[in-house]
Amino acid sequence: MRQTTKRSLKLTYDLFSRVKTGDFEYIYRGAFTQNLTRKILSLAESNLQRFVDKSSLQNRIYFIMVEGLQNVTRHQEPTNDSKSEHAGIFAIQKVENRYIITTGNTIVNTKVDSLKQRLEKVNNLDREELKKLHREILSTGELSDKGGAGLGLIEMARRSGNRLTFDFEYIDLYWSYFYLQTEIPSRTYARDAAEELEESNAMRDIKHLNHILDKKDILLNFNGSFNQNNILSLLSIIKGQMRVNKSAKKVYYIMVEMLQNISKHGNFHEENTDGNPGIFYLGQTEDEYVLTSGNYIPNEYVADVKERLDIINDMDSNELNEYFNKILLDQNVIDPKKTGLGFVDMRLKSSRKIAYDFKEIDDKYSFFTLQTSVQIN
Repeated sequence: MRQTTKRSLKLTYDLFSRVKTGDFEYIYRGAFTQNLTRKILSLAESNLQRFVDKSSLQNRIYFIMVEGLQNVTRHQEPTNDSKSEHAGIFAIQKVENRYIITTGNTIVNTKVDSLKQRLEKVNNLDREELKKLHREILSTGELSDKGGAGLGLIEMARRSGNRLTFDFEYIDLYWSYFYLQTEIPSRTYARDAAEELEESNAMRDIKHLNHILDKKDILLNFNGSFNQNNILSLLSIIKGQMRVNKSAKKVYYIMVEMLQNISKHGNFHEENTDGNPGIFYLGQTEDEYVLTSGNYIPNEYVADVKERLDIINDMDSNELNEYFNKILLDQNVIDPKKTGLGFVDMRLKSSRKIAYDFKEIDDKYSFFTLQTSVQIN
């Protein structure tokens, strides 16, 4: 196995383990359009419905997600290149009793000071003052030079009940990267100094993560519990993002196999009926799409799965097709679940060997990582 592949497989568990059981993390990077925004919201909403009991809290989180995504879509600056560092970002994280929503997009340096002043003005106002400013802007239309952004910032601060955390990261003489982060606690209480520090750490954490995803050319990262609802939303996002061609179709079908593998076979707790913990991310280089998934697997299955993968990786295309057809024809005799039919299909679609890794977690479970790629054509 190539050293770069080993590092990539190790990254999967590192990204997965940063999210605690019961929490989730969903990050999308790339160009933002109105259509993709709707699909991203659909995925985020499906997780909120499962994690958030109070409809009032759901509404607050959803509003801030919508406003944040609209800001990125409306204010992302067009560039003449396709550098990954110019990709927009949307992230929603559940961290214990807090929900953290972060957006990021490029901004020309000449606009940084004015935006910073608007943000500081919003942060220096209390709830009543924000309400008053909101009314003033509705009547005068001032504060923002790009329709709606001023009102949006005020409403995000009002609905979250917290200051807006922000940062500008210098890219070059013309561009900076603007991060905007909003934290919504699941209950109302007075924040102490430790929680103010956590706010600072949360911004630093997402910036660090964005740099990692940028370096690895990762467009989409979903880290949390997988069930049929969010699988369909993930597939919808990928389908909406990619141009229709042979590569896109292959990526789509391989993604189906990987996500279903997590949903059906990645159970970490037998009593869990609302999805299985796992991670999936999609990367894109100049030459290929790289698909990676990770989930728990009982240790008793590791040797068998490894043996199946090794056998399938050793087959050439003719042997794979013959084996695949035999399984389909002899389903009454051969149980497809025990033959690695999904792995065979992944190899046929990608025309590449499947990279894999097993990391033992405890005496019951290991973490199983799969990775393959599809050439862009």
